Amino acid sequence: MPIKQVHSIPAHVDRIWNLAPHPTLPLLATATSDKAAQIYSLNTYFPVAQLDGNHKRSIRSVSWKPKTGGNSEVVLATASFDGTVGIWIRDNDRFVQDVGSTGVIDDSGSIGLEEWEFVASLEGHENEVKGVDWSCEGTYLASCSRDKSVWIWEADESNEEFECLAVLQDHTQDVKHVAWHPNEELLASASYDDTIRLWREDDDDWVCSGEIIGHRSTVWCIDFDKMTGDGEARLVSCSADETVRVWSRQSMTGKIGSRDFPSTFRSDPVSENWQQEAILPQRHSGPIYAVSWSGRSGRIVSVGADGLLIVYQEVNKGEWVVIAEEEDAHSVFEINTAVWSKKWKSTAPHGQEGGAEKDETNPDNEEIIITGGDDGNINIWEVTIQK
Repeated sequence: MPIKQVHSIPAHVDRIWNLAPHPTLPLLATATSDKAAQIYSLNTYFPVAQLDGNHKRSIRSVSWKPKTGGNSEVVLATASFDGTVGIWIRDNDRFVQDVGSTGVIDDSGSIGLEEWEFVASLEGHENEVKGVDWSCEGTYLASCSRDKSVWIWEADESNEEFECLAVLQDHTQDVKHVAWHPNEELLASASYDDTIRLWREDDDDWVCSGEIIGHRSTVWCIDFDKMTGDGEARLVSCSADETVRVWSRQSMTGKIGSRDFPSTFRSDPVSENWQQEAILPQRHSGPIYAVSWSGRSGRIVSVGADGLLIVYQEVNKGEWVVIAEEEDAHSVFEINTAVWSKKWKSTAPHGQEGGAEKDETNPDNEEIIITGGDDGNINIWEVTIQK
């Protein structure tokens, strides 16, 4: 099953650390070493906004707040090596309507970029902030840092005032990544201490509900399976030990929220038992920096220091095969991030008819892989399905 590069965007002069497609809009955010985040249209692959001037060092991670209920605001969180988390809100009166343009048209008729407002700076971490992620309903924001801690924040309705609900310090080394479960208020964190920890609220306190041990070196990235049923949970992890592993929750006890996994043992502390379900076929010959689990096809993609792009598919429960592999996916450069995204309909060139944020997808709910590396490029890939 071949993989094909369909587009490449020379996005930045320095390395791209992280990429985040918006969950419901054709927008892609980048985190880079040049202290800025950029927003790209996934209809045109043109830049539509540049977010800069507020962070003093590299932006390491970006995360979109889910649009839930009547909330129409487009909100982005940025995590920086300067020790802060930034909150940005798009000006809904000035955003790209014309899909062919590279920005908004101002009063003089010239094309500029969208306007975004920097509304909050979250301070408290004592060192570089490595990761940031919004919870499934946008209620909480998690951040992690080189200071070995994970912070959980709660925003007000304006997304301008944030309260720190918990500082979690069970990891013994640098925390590299955080990820929320797609349906539960369950947080996972990955660390330089070779472990993954699970966190959830218990009687108004956030506690470590589980620890996953198995990797033999730094765990760089984690992602939850988005296609599991109610009460089920699986996640994928990648490591400097050159392995990609899948873990599944076997059991859970203790008091939990009504929206979460049911339990009859209400007097016990929250506890989750996670076990290794599979080690995926080993192809990488260096640290694996990123994994992403598709919510459409159920496939997993991994990238790392060796420049390989690997796509895996589950053929039976816990049995995975490699279905696509690309060497030197960013030439001689390391690849730091890979994410799955909905394949949005490509729109007309500048001056022709189209709509920037219409839900126009290709047939069969197709998807793409988006990668970013030390070359500063964003590469777009498709996996060809052979029927």
